[in-house]
Amino acid sequence: MENNRYREQLTTHKRLQELLQFRQTINLSVLAAQVIGRDPTGWFSSIVIDKGKNAGLGVNMPVVNASGVVGRIVSVSPNYAKVLLIIDQNSAVDCLIQRSRDRGMLKGWSAGLCRLDYVAKSSDVLIEDVVITSGLGGLFPKGLSVGQVANVTETAGELFKHVEVSPAVDFSKLEEVLVILKESKPSSRSIEEK
Repeated sequence: MENNRYREQLTTHKRLQELLQFRQTINLSVLAAQVIGRDPTGWFSSIVIDKGKNAGLGVNMPVVNASGVVGRIVSVSPNYAKVLLIIDQNSAVDCLIQRSRDRGMLKGWSAGLCRLDYVAKSSDVLIEDVVITSGLGGLFPKGLSVGQVANVTETAGELFKHVEVSPAVDFSKLEEVLVILKESKPSSRSIEEK
C-alpha cells in the first residue's frame, strides 16, 4: 500500500510539474483547479472543476492544461464551475494552421476528434499540421495549442476542405487544469469619465 501511495504521489507530482512549466511559458494570470466531475447525462462533453465565483472565476474564461486548450467555463457557482470541452459539438474556437497561417473554426465533432470548418479550398493544410488559437474573438489568447490535423479531404463542388483535428489534450485523463484569468477591461465610458 505504501508503494502504491508513493507511485500515485510521483505521477501527481509529474503532472503538476508539467502544469507549472506551462504556466511559466504562457505568462498570463492563471488559477489551478482540479477536475471533480464529468457530465453524467452524456448530452454534453463537459467537466466540473473545484473552483468557482469565490475564487474569482467567471463565465467564458478559457481553461487549458500543459498539452493545450481544454475548453471554456459555461457556468459558475460559488465553489465549482462547469467547463465545456472543445470536443463538444456546441464548442467553437477560432484557430490557425500554425505553418500556413490559414484560418478555420474548430468545432467538436465526434468522440476524440474535432472538425476545422471554413477552411478554404485554396488553403495549404497538411496532415500533422499544428492547429493553434488565433486570438480572435477575445476568448482564447493567441498561440495556444489546440491539436494536430489528422485528415484533410476535398469534395468536388464544395467551397471548403473537410479537415479533421486530433485534440492536443487527452480528455480521458484530465485531472488538473489551469483557468486563464481575464482582467476586466475598462469600458470606454469609464475612460472618458477620468
